[in-house]
Amino acid sequence: MTHPQTIPRFAVPYGAGDYWAALRAAFRQSAPSPAGVARLLGAKWAYWTSSGRQALWLILRALRLPREARVAVPLYCDGSVHTAIREAGCEPFFVDIDEKTLTIEPTSLAKARERVAAVVVVHYFGHVARMDRLLEIARGLPVIEDTAHAPLSYHGGRMTGSFGVASFYSFASTKYWPAGGGGLAVINDQETAERVRREVAALAPTGPWEELKKATGQAAKSLLFRRPVYGLLGRPIRPSAERRRLLEPLLDGKAIQRNQAAVALRQAAVFRERVERQRHNSLHLLARLAGVSGVVLPVERAGVRYNYYLFPVLLADSAERDAVAAGMLRRHVDTSRIHYDVVERARMLGYRGGCPVSEAAAARMLTLPNYACLSPADIDRVATVFLDALESHRCCVSSALAVPGAERRVKQGALVP
Repeated sequence: MTHPQTIPRFAVPYGAGDYWAALRAAFRQSAPSPAGVARLLGAKWAYWTSSGRQALWLILRALRLPREARVAVPLYCDGSVHTAIREAGCEPFFVDIDEKTLTIEPTSLAKARERVAAVVVVHYFGHVARMDRLLEIARGLPVIEDTAHAPLSYHGGRMTGSFGVASFYSFASTKYWPAGGGGLAVINDQETAERVRREVAALAPTGPWEELKKATGQAAKSLLFRRPVYGLLGRPIRPSAERRRLLEPLLDGKAIQRNQAAVALRQAAVFRERVERQRHNSLHLLARLAGVSGVVLPVERAGVRYNYYLFPVLLADSAERDAVAAGMLRRHVDTSRIHYDVVERARMLGYRGGCPVSEAAAARMLTLPNYACLSPADIDRVATVFLDALESHRCCVSSALAVPGAERRVKQGALVP
C-alpha cells in the first residue's frame, strides 16, 4: 500500500528552524524559562517536566494524597495517564465517558464521588469536558486537568487548564505541540505550586549527547510524516513502531531536555496560528461529513471551542471501523485507531467493567487527517475517501445479509470489503 502521495494520519510540525534551535540549546547550562509558554496558556505557575506523564506524577505527589488513594479517571484516554496514577502511589478508579464529548460523563463521576480522593479530567482530542458540572460534582476534591490534547480550547470563554488545582501539557513527538518530548505542569494553587517547584528542582539534567540524539530523532520523525516519505517509508514501518510502543514516553527522574524546552518556546510563538488553521480544516471536514448517518462526529457544543487536535469519528462497530480504515488506506489516506487497546491495558490495572461507552469507543474510534498543513483539496480528498469507504462497506454488509447465515458472520466482523 505504499504510495508517495499517501496523506499521513497526522503531522509532526517540527522544521529545520526547530532543529537548529534544539542543537544550540543542547549545550546550554540549563533549560530556558517557561515564561513564554506560561503567558500563552495564561498560567501563573508553570514548570517544565520531561513528559506529560511525569507532570501528572509530580502533581499527584504534591497533593499529598493518602497511599493507594483512588483517583477518578476516564477509562478511554491515553493509557499513560492510568499508569502515571499508579506510579504516583494511587489507584486509578475508572469512570465512563460521554459519547458526544468523549470526556468524563458527569453521572458516572457522581456515582464514584464518595469513593475517590481526586479527579483527573481529560480534555480528549481537543474536546472540552463539561467543567461546570464536573466541578460541582467534585466539590471539595482536587481536580487535575489533562490538557495534553487541549491547549487553547475553551469552555465559556475560559481556557482549559484554568479550572482545576493543576493541569499538564505534553510536547511529545506527535502531539499538537511537538518539541520531541517534554511536558509542562501548570499549577493554580500557590501551596501546590511550591511543592511541585521543589520536586522539579530535584530532577536530574541530561547530557548534551543524549540531547543531540533526541533532537535528531525528532527531526527524523518529522521527515517520516511528510509526503512523499510517509507513503514510501513511514507508513510501512508504522505497525512495528506501534507494537513496540516507540512513541510512548517513559516515566523517569530526569528533567526536561534543554532542546525540548527551547523548541516548545519557539513553537509557542506560532501555536495560536497553527490552531486556527487546524480548526479551519476541521470545520471544513465537518461540513463535508455533515448528514452522514450512523457516525458520531466531533461537533462543538454551545459555549465551547475545540482546538481540534484530532478529528475522531465513532463508527457503528469495530468491523465497520476496520473496513473503513482499510478502504481509506487503499485510496492512500491513512487513519488511526487511537488507543484501541486501552481496555485491555486497564484490566491489568484493576478495571473490571462498568464503562460501556468507553469500551465501545475503543472499538469504534477512528481519527481522520485534519491537521494545519493540509490544503483544502486534501481535506476534500479525506472526506470523499471516507464517505466512499463507508458506503462500500455498508453496501457489502447489506448485500451479504441477503445470504443465509450472513447475519452471524456480520456480527462476528467477518465481512470486510
